[in-house]
Amino acid sequence: MARKIGLVAASKRRRGGIARAHEQFDPSPVFRRARDFCDRSYSEWYVLSTLYLLAPPQQVIGADEPALYLLSAAERMAWAEAVARQLRARIARSAEPLAFVLYASQFYAELLVRAAPDLVFEMPLKGMSFVERLHWYDDRLRTQPRVLAGSSRA
Repeated sequence: MARKIGLVAASKRRRGGIARAHEQFDPSPVFRRARDFCDRSYSEWYVLSTLYLLAPPQQVIGADEPALYLLSAAERMAWAEAVARQLRARIARSAEPLAFVLYASQFYAELLVRAAPDLVFEMPLKGMSFVERLHWYDDRLRTQPRVLAGSSRA
């Protein structure tokens, strides 16, 4: 069974200035939920960035990168191929099989799958609307109250 690594798309909305990758896109409700979900679910995850490619959550980044949709078709394909090279390099360093779980729009997914048909991508949000994505994250991030097994009377 492959070990899973989360990939979260950068958002158009940004904090501005210099911030860690996991904080730069906080203004986006979908990014915040995807980040929190990946923090809880994966020992390793990255922010998909047009400028930094695979940015580890703690990497300090600026807010000046262009959104993926603003790039030309050739620039988007070059970006996807560069990300694919980094993912293949990550696989080469691993002693176990890896699968990448995309928390991104269909736009990101199609680019990456086209650039790297040899890699394993899982897309749990495929076909969901914005609101459905928010509900999907909220359902999984909801914490269950703890029930005490017994009372501790002295």
